[in-house]
Amino acid sequence: SLHNPIQRDIQRRLRTALEPMDRLVVSTAKLAECMHELHPEIRVVRNTLDPRWWGPDILPTSLRRTGPKPRVGWAGGVGHDGDLALIADVVKALADEVHWVFMGMMPAGCEAYVHEFHKGYFNIEEYPAGLARLNLDLAVAPLEDNLFTACKSNLRLLELGACGYPVICSDVPAFDCDLPVTRVKNRYKPWVDAIRMHLSDADANATAGDALRAALLDRWMLQGEQLHAWRK
Repeated sequence: SLHNPIQRDIQRRLRTALEPMDRLVVSTAKLAECMHELHPEIRVVRNTLDPRWWGPDILPTSLRRTGPKPRVGWAGGVGHDGDLALIADVVKALADEVHWVFMGMMPAGCEAYVHEFHKGYFNIEEYPAGLARLNLDLAVAPLEDNLFTACKSNLRLLELGACGYPVICSDVPAFDCDLPVTRVKNRYKPWVDAIRMHLSDADANATAGDALRAALLDRWMLQGEQLHAWRK
């Protein structure tokens, strides 16, 4: 199995569901590798962002340096308990230096250290604008290092990059791509050092966010060659 808890007969269920399908399209090579016995025709097409939701002329402009302290945050859906646990002590340690902003979930036991919490969005048409309006100065993307996350794509980096947020993420296979982000080991000191490094120079930090957005718009939108790959 890829993750626990999961139904013990998941392979049989997947095989039954895929049997009438002509082709299985997945977003990562690792996921294709894990599912190779379930279908004879698997194609890998990397994730990209739909410009109808994430285009620069669609998203509201994210503001920077809007508060007395830098706004550092995370956003996502449910089921990220293990990922957020990686930075729980970091949140506590930096609570006096930054305003922590979370959307969807927050690390367990960190309620008293979080400056701002937003409920998540269930509608994809609302989520991009909601993410952009968090007005983060810096975004974090912790991710556990296991088989389940190794099958994931870098979608989190794409979404944050579309908002122009500079990003610090876990140095794990899912985030191994050409996007200009800061990757750190899943340990307390590297996370704290990286956050303080980014925030020590506000101009350089903002430039990092602009560079990430430029790279995303150039290579990771569902248009041009990327759209052709999906059509093919």
